[in-house]
Amino acid sequence: MIGSELLEHLRYSILDDVVPPQLWSDTELLRMLNLAEAQACRRAHLLIDSSTRSDYGTSGTHTGGTAGTFGIKSLCYLPIVANTATYNLSPIILQVKRCQFRSMTYPLSGPVSYSELDDMLDGWQGTGGIVGTAGSGGYPIYYMNEPGNTVTFVRAPSATDIADLVVSRLPLTKILFGTAPEIDEQYHIGLCDWAAHLAYMKSDTETLNLNLAKTYEQKFTSQFGPLPDAPAQRWRKMLSTKQRMRPREWGS
Repeated sequence: MIGSELLEHLRYSILDDVVPPQLWSDTELLRMLNLAEAQACRRAHLLIDSSTRSDYGTSGTHTGGTAGTFGIKSLCYLPIVANTATYNLSPIILQVKRCQFRSMTYPLSGPVSYSELDDMLDGWQGTGGIVGTAGSGGYPIYYMNEPGNTVTFVRAPSATDIADLVVSRLPLTKILFGTAPEIDEQYHIGLCDWAAHLAYMKSDTETLNLNLAKTYEQKFTSQFGPLPDAPAQRWRKMLSTKQRMRPREWGS
């Protein structure tokens, strides 16, 4: 469904806001639909991406931000600099689910937490801190995905490379009259529930209805799940896959 169709469904089937003067403008409702898509992705991780190189400077547009606010940031294509462990990623990334260097046969193990690294790799911080040279080899074994949004490799890579990432992310493009949400079409109608929740929270005597706002919030949650709180989102980023990985020695 495209934006105009979702607006029609909202006005005719949910808000009963068809006859002028309308209580909510098209601009308001489109903004609410964009917020709804971002909300659905935060809750259910509906957009998994392995091919988009960068966010093209569009970070934040799905929540009303200005294109280019954050500059162009990496999504699934990350140039690696020798002896550099930590890299900034796009703020629309919710989680780095997989990471593989092109010079290596197997993906890195991760995302991992500090406590997991303490158990798995003695002295992993080394004398040089997190980018230190714990052990030998000069090639990464694990990666950490910290809120921020950064990815840190342990150990720091000793040569230039490219890291291919698989990420869960927020939408790159906005819902407009003639464009559809990025998430699968089976979830499009569900976005109207969160838009209705926001619409009935509008502080106006003719629009504010806390009971209906709560009803549509619950309908949205029943489809997409609850919104993780800040600690839960942090642990989701750092949740290890617990898989046994066998990184190949650098350059071999």
